[in-house]
Amino acid sequence: MPSIVGCFGPYGLPRRFPVLISGAVVFIMVLLYLLLSMAPCMVWGVCYHGYQSAYSFDADLAHHPAWMAELPDDIHISSLSIPGTHDTMTYDIGSEGLQCQNWNLSVQLDAGLRYFDIRARLRDDELHIYHGNGYTGFSFTDVLIDMFEFLDANPSEAIVMRLKQEGNPIGKDNTISFESAFNRYRQDNPLTTAGALDHFYIYNRTVPIPTLGELRSKIFILQQFPDDHGPYGLLWEGNQMALEDLWIIPDVYHLADKWTAIRKALELASTAVHDNSVLYLAHISASIGVLPIEAAAGPVNRTVTGMNDMTGQWIEDFEDIPEATRTGIVIIDFPGRKLINAILRWNKPFQRKLRRSSQPWPSLLLKDW
Repeated sequence: MPSIVGCFGPYGLPRRFPVLISGAVVFIMVLLYLLLSMAPCMVWGVCYHGYQSAYSFDADLAHHPAWMAELPDDIHISSLSIPGTHDTMTYDIGSEGLQCQNWNLSVQLDAGLRYFDIRARLRDDELHIYHGNGYTGFSFTDVLIDMFEFLDANPSEAIVMRLKQEGNPIGKDNTISFESAFNRYRQDNPLTTAGALDHFYIYNRTVPIPTLGELRSKIFILQQFPDDHGPYGLLWEGNQMALEDLWIIPDVYHLADKWTAIRKALELASTAVHDNSVLYLAHISASIGVLPIEAAAGPVNRTVTGMNDMTGQWIEDFEDIPEATRTGIVIIDFPGRKLINAILRWNKPFQRKLRRSSQPWPSLLLKDW
């Protein structure tokens, strides 16, 4: 029968103790490696597909379904600071080169985003949503139903929708024009006509850009398609629009050029006179030589800061300067809670104006975003 004495070393420790120690050391090293690999997410706040950014990806954590209820009716839409999304419907497209969002339209609306980039192509006499030649899997009907349902539930809100004809018609079975297809959704579609009658704001370009009061529960179109019987909205790149859209960037190291364009656009919007002559829009997005997600959050190795972080930091730095009065419409890929909140905070002076007035809007209390 073996002696139990042989199981112990000279100091009374089990002979397997060194093996146990080695195993524990390996376990601790693996744990430390995992924690260190997660460190950027801990520092930067949010990770998505290996990319880290404090101002990106977590729009689902923002919750501002009725922030416009806290603003007066007489403020012009051109005087507001409005967060929005570029290529809004690409959250499920399945291509890194084409994906610009990671949340669906309903989440974006609830988060407080109010500008949406809707790009449609005519296919079989209906409008379907594309990014270039990439099909998103959604139709214009899907977009409208989500928007109508949101506005029914939140009648204080206004939506600004860029509607772009994204290339030539697809297939050989089209018998109508893009404009005619659009008007079918307004006038002859059992799923959308009632909502369109309630919620589309058909803009006459001979009159000033409308006030928020005129646009509550409405969709204000920025029109980027030809028409014979319109117009239906403010003309894209027309004389009522100041647009920043430097989107072709050769590589991540040229994102500095993009940031210069963004900064100049924000400076212009924030310091220009509020005469309601122009709608200010700045695209934070870029592609071609960079992936949309790289432009937004910076590359995975973080050798370059992404445009969402640069923009968010600028907006936070200047929000309390009296001379800086609005951001205009800020159009974002993969927006995050911090960036959305930072933009919305620029509307606080108008909130104070509402509180001083007798306007019976909000059922909401002023929030500290």
